[in-house]
Amino acid sequence: MLQDSFIETSVKRKTGFTEVIFNTFLITACIITIFFINFIPLSLGYNAWFITGIISFGIVAGVVILIKRESKIYEIEMSNDLVDCAVIHSDNKRDDLLSFSIKDCEYIGPVTSDRYESDKADSNLVIKMTDFKNFDIEDTYWYFLVVNEGYKIMLVFHYKEEMYPVFRRYNPRNTIAMAMPRKSKPVETEKTKSAEKSKAAEEFKEAENE
Repeated sequence: MLQDSFIETSVKRKTGFTEVIFNTFLITACIITIFFINFIPLSLGYNAWFITGIISFGIVAGVVILIKRESKIYEIEMSNDLVDCAVIHSDNKRDDLLSFSIKDCEYIGPVTSDRYESDKADSNLVIKMTDFKNFDIEDTYWYFLVVNEGYKIMLVFHYKEEMYPVFRRYNPRNTIAMAMPRKSKPVETEKTKSAEKSKAAEEFKEAENE
């Protein structure tokens, strides 16, 4: 009988170089716009502080909302072969992104795979559940390729070693072949050996006293 498995992982979207440039431009444009909105009526002799104040407040609120939208946390829950993906926004609003079965995936593997670029080009939608929007091509990132409601979707995510046995269990044919992760044995040192001998000696003395 197969043992049930449950894996949960989350990653927070970080601000990359492109996002920093965009936010800086947005804030600068906001300041300049507010300045001219308030300066032009004043230079023409009109007292329109109330109207320009409301407009300025609206612009600032819009900029804050746009910047906060970049703050996201992506969550993946794997219960046996079922995968549920969601995003949590800065206002704690949770949106479900995608649900599917590992059995239905056409491919599961790292973005360093030879087929990554072609799979990406053939996909109708690419969902990046990664720390950076423009992530590096490295083995840290894997992707699911799955057809959902007639759309071919590529979902990029942070890979964890404990996921691989689950992938191989439910979809061995379409999961990239690699060595199964094994738990490494603790390395014995002179210190640990000495501690074990001391413990054994103490247990022997206690047994003699009894």
